[in-house]
Amino acid sequence: MNVEVFTSDDRVRLAEALAVRFAVFVDEQHVPAEEEVDEHDRTDPEARHALVRDGGAAATAPPIAAGRSYRKDAHTVQIGRMAVASEHRRRGIGRIVLDALLADARSRGFTRASLNAQVHALSFYREAGFTPVGPTFLECEILHQAMERDL
Repeated sequence: MNVEVFTSDDRVRLAEALAVRFAVFVDEQHVPAEEEVDEHDRTDPEARHALVRDGGAAATAPPIAAGRSYRKDAHTVQIGRMAVASEHRRRGIGRIVLDALLADARSRGFTRASLNAQVHALSFYREAGFTPVGPTFLECEILHQAMERDL
């Protein structure tokens, strides 16, 4: 599987990433649609998005996974909106997206990554080197845990 990393100004690929995210977060998890798209999708020139296509890198292959990162502070990138289409889960695709976003962050000089993990995904992020920080909290009626790691 190949992953494409791009900025928000690539509106075609962003629309594909948003389609994956909406299928997972809005349709499956009932996150309000107005909560799913924010300023990091609309106007953040430094935000990065990742997209995995079924069958490789051909632009005609359907997108099956997406993720996003943006600058949290001078040293830290915030990872989020990690989504894999339901029929493609448990195949390591989420890890491909996460690794691509972390590599991109490293290449841009970030030394730390943070994220807000849904509690059902804690082991996934622990295996990627993230550790919990602080108490759990509700976001869009879903229990989350802040996590961090060094790059």
